[in-house]
Amino acid sequence: MKTSRRPQLLALLVIALCAGGSLWWSHYTAFRYLSGETDEFVTQFAAPPAADSAAARHELDELLALQDHRTQTEVAAAQADRKKDVSRFYAALGLDPTHPPDLPALQKFTDRAEAEIAPYVRVAKKKFRRLRPYEIEPKLQPCIDDVKGDLSYPSGHSSYGYLMGDLLSELVPERRIVLMKRADEFARQRLVCGVHFPSDIEAGERGATFLFGRMHQSAAYREDELAASNELRAALGLAPRQPY
Repeated sequence: MKTSRRPQLLALLVIALCAGGSLWWSHYTAFRYLSGETDEFVTQFAAPPAADSAAARHELDELLALQDHRTQTEVAAAQADRKKDVSRFYAALGLDPTHPPDLPALQKFTDRAEAEIAPYVRVAKKKFRRLRPYEIEPKLQPCIDDVKGDLSYPSGHSSYGYLMGDLLSELVPERRIVLMKRADEFARQRLVCGVHFPSDIEAGERGATFLFGRMHQSAAYREDELAASNELRAALGLAPRQPY
């Protein structure tokens, strides 16, 4: 009787994927704005404080203090910001989030940017393998439950928020101050909910700055950015931007 070769083929596939490292992410995500090579990105980060260090204890105490004083309004806002979508920045852009205009070019552009940074963050998380703060400090009670089983450093939510702040500020520089304040708020929600250390948030901002800079090297990024900018600025009643 012939033995099925499927288990052996699956094993070989797993070995090949592991050996491929960051190149596997490139094939999986079909990058347009980034190269898919994650090695240089990971070198942007120092190792986070060890779980039993004084620095980590200080961060945990900060989170406990936030938990002790957070209001139901703050919790509701943090829960609403679980969603990584450009619509969470509409108010900061000067749009009415309850009656938003149809902005397909902006949505496509920001969705693509979010999809391309996510693999980079995952690779860094797997390198450092930092546990979530509530897994170390049992007194912490997260106000969201969609991060179980995920690692903590750097913060992907923070990376997304700061990338949106930078990206949208470039589309509408007139709103930069408000947008960057919103990016800070979006990232801080993860502290309010007790699911990230402050150093996770700082690392996420650093990663966003790195990736934003790399995206500008892509002609596809610049093309999509201009289309999104003109669409958004028209919705805001602003003059179109000049091409690069």
